[in-house]
Amino acid sequence: MECLQPVSIRRDDQRPQFDVILRFEPQAEMYFNNLINTLAQVTGNTTRSCSGQPPHVSMGLFDIVDNSDPIQIMEAVLRNLRPFSVTFDALGAFLPGTLVAAPVVTDDMIAMNKAIHFVADQVFVPLKQYVYGTWVPHLTLASELTHEELVQAFDTAGQEWHPISSRAVSISLVHHFPYTEELVVPLE
Repeated sequence: MECLQPVSIRRDDQRPQFDVILRFEPQAEMYFNNLINTLAQVTGNTTRSCSGQPPHVSMGLFDIVDNSDPIQIMEAVLRNLRPFSVTFDALGAFLPGTLVAAPVVTDDMIAMNKAIHFVADQVFVPLKQYVYGTWVPHLTLASELTHEELVQAFDTAGQEWHPISSRAVSISLVHHFPYTEELVVPLE
């Protein structure tokens, strides 16, 4: 399976963005990586498998509209966050072409999301899908799928799927184009 570099997406083409991502224990990441790679092989769509991103749940995706430094602004709040357990119990889709694993939303997850947005929303602009109160937590398994690929991916994932629980082990501040970890904070 060959990973092609996207020609149409370059960091220079967009307003700078950063994402706050929640990472999980190695066995959960391995399970999701295997599923992501299986879906890429079955559909031929390698968008997600070649992104360079580890399996994660985005807690917020933000545009930087001035010269503010996201690390300086976000570091204190990220260092005060605590771990919690997450259970992924369902598959879902964001139409037209994204397959996701859906976590059970808990009070701990909502509290973490709220703490991040309380600080970030004062300086940065959250992308509309990640605005506090309307955010739908998910772990992307495949994206930019055609309708046929989505049907194929859903069928394959449904056969491979089993609910999985894991502890959230770190929270990171990342850029996506290209994927770069700017700050990784272990959750203790």
